[in-house]
Amino acid sequence: MRLFGRRSSKAPAAELPFSPQFRRVLLELVRRAPRRPSRVDDSGPARRRLFSRSGTFAGHRRYAGGDDVRDIDWHAYARTGALFAKVLQEEERRTLTLLVDLSASLDAGLPPRRVALLRFAAIEGALALARLDALYLVTGNGQCTTLRGAASLDALLAELERAPRAHAPLQMVQRPLDDGHTGLFVWLSDFAPPSAVAPALGLLRRHGRRCVGVLPEMADDRAPDARGVVALRDPESGERRVVRVDAALRQAMAEELGALRRAQDAVFAERGFALVRVPVPPAGDLTLSTWARPWLRDLRARAVTS
Repeated sequence: MRLFGRRSSKAPAAELPFSPQFRRVLLELVRRAPRRPSRVDDSGPARRRLFSRSGTFAGHRRYAGGDDVRDIDWHAYARTGALFAKVLQEEERRTLTLLVDLSASLDAGLPPRRVALLRFAAIEGALALARLDALYLVTGNGQCTTLRGAASLDALLAELERAPRAHAPLQMVQRPLDDGHTGLFVWLSDFAPPSAVAPALGLLRRHGRRCVGVLPEMADDRAPDARGVVALRDPESGERRVVRVDAALRQAMAEELGALRRAQDAVFAERGFALVRVPVPPAGDLTLSTWARPWLRDLRARAVTS
């Protein structure tokens, strides 16, 4: 059902996630970011073992587009007729699986929460491409793309831009688990509803994976607008309207938001995972300092615990 009018084929400029200005900020962020710590010794013989792609065999995962053909286990192919890649102990500790959950509620906010989430995903993914051996990008429908190296940045942004609107948490985590992905999992979403996310997080926990949730926090996430207005958006046409609410409704909305925050925190904490809320910069603010300050602070904090 259309709420306000005809469907618009063009998104406003403020709703384009990867504008030239943001791309410049992204490149500078990657240049300035601290190197992620690794449990792998990158010096001397250990470094040579890593670059020669040897090390302790840790299992198999399904071969995916973008994987190095040198990783293929041809003996496993001869037995099964399917392509599998060898997983080495060093590779386990230098990969990132980025789970991007694009649910319909991401259209909320001005600009839409979706814009902030895609930008945060681009930052996290770009840092992984620059610092780690591989990035596994998984979208809400379970589609998985393997990316390697800083030269894959444009491919990362293109994959994020065409990521489908899909909220299937179990399907999203099952694919990388079936493929044997190890290393850290980062889940970007608005995590709504928490009850749908809980089984997926439990599955990651049972398989011994480490996971960090990253939640874009808009200015009105803690309480409705103090002026007593709410912005609504027609998901078909993209048209927006501002609706006034009375004090009683505003109080009820504030209580619901508080309950949602507590449920989001609990669903991660109960499974031993961290949930980080990253403030969304104001609309139109694409200065490096605004984006770098909260993100790099969070990156350093997680580097200590991950």
